[in-house]
Amino acid sequence: MDWLRVSSRRHEGWTVIEVSGELDVATRTQLGDHLEEVIATAHTPARVVVDMSGLDFCDASGLSVLVAAHHAAKDRQGQLRLVCPQRRLLQITELTDVMPVFDTVAQATAGAPATTPTTAQVAVPETG
Repeated sequence: MDWLRVSSRRHEGWTVIEVSGELDVATRTQLGDHLEEVIATAHTPARVVVDMSGLDFCDASGLSVLVAAHHAAKDRQGQLRLVCPQRRLLQITELTDVMPVFDTVAQATAGAPATTPTTAQVAVPETG
């Protein structure tokens, strides 16, 4: 039986969304709807942390919900950060190259640097 528990709280100016259970094709809408509502009603910039440390399973459809929410937060001049102590799936899918991933909520909300590369390096030409 697929189940997903989703709850939200505020921490250090961020909305922290805690998810536990299984995030898959059967439960992705539950998280997607919650993220959409949080991001749409957040003050600009939208600052959201998704704590995935309670997930037992996450498939590609679940990851696509996170990517869509990441883009929605960016559209609101904000950021979506992930908390995922077990990063293997995120590293395999290269999601760690798309958005910041942290080991704890405290690190994510404090703005500490993620422990894995999170953005591609872009060379900016010097003017002068």
